[in-house]
Amino acid sequence: MSLLGTFSPYVVVHHTSVVKVDPTIPFEVACLVGCGVTTGFGSAVRSAAVKPGEDVAVIGIGGVGVAALQGARIAGARRVFAVDPFDWKREQALKFGATEAFADVASAFGRIAEVTRGFMCHKVIVTVGRTEGSEVESWMGLTAKGGVCCLTAMGGVMDTDVTLNLAGLSLLQKSLQGSIFGGGNPQHDIPAILELYKLGQINLDDMVTREYRLEQVNDGYRDMLEGRNIRGVIRFTDADRI
Repeated sequence: MSLLGTFSPYVVVHHTSVVKVDPTIPFEVACLVGCGVTTGFGSAVRSAAVKPGEDVAVIGIGGVGVAALQGARIAGARRVFAVDPFDWKREQALKFGATEAFADVASAFGRIAEVTRGFMCHKVIVTVGRTEGSEVESWMGLTAKGGVCCLTAMGGVMDTDVTLNLAGLSLLQKSLQGSIFGGGNPQHDIPAILELYKLGQINLDDMVTREYRLEQVNDGYRDMLEGRNIRGVIRFTDADRI
């Protein structure tokens, strides 16, 4: 898929698809920045361009969402609100630096309005498993006047229906921003994030919830869908390389 060679023990790629990393970085950490961490982190620091003192909401606390949360914190966010339906993931969000966590947008709305005195969030970063057009307006509702709602999550390629208050979009000068790979450059961003990891500024170790053998790949997918992992990692053995 996309020439990634996912789950293959060996893969042949063009040299432009290879990023050299510090050999002291463990592979179970390095593998996280190939996509998820870099996408989430970049969604905060590049696509949404979080600035010091801003209030941020992250919708969906998986691997991408946790990386976005950490990116917002590193960028200097004043408050980071996390939204996820799974109790365990909300607990994890607080451990990774969220100031408050909520089960859904509806329950988050009132509290965010209270602590921001009705201003809402300068930046809203959406990292759910799948974007549904019917939910876009609820995310925009958390977004402040002049703020940015960053859609990192993907919808279906044939989906065209979106619920959006067009008057509010114009009158409040809000922006709806798409994001792919966090708006970043892999050759630059992957080594840069790993440097932050080495300095202890971004926590990648605790993002790995479980490790699986290759034959357990379906268990990993099940755990992901049932909200048991921030990130699951497949560890290859010599037997997998035959």
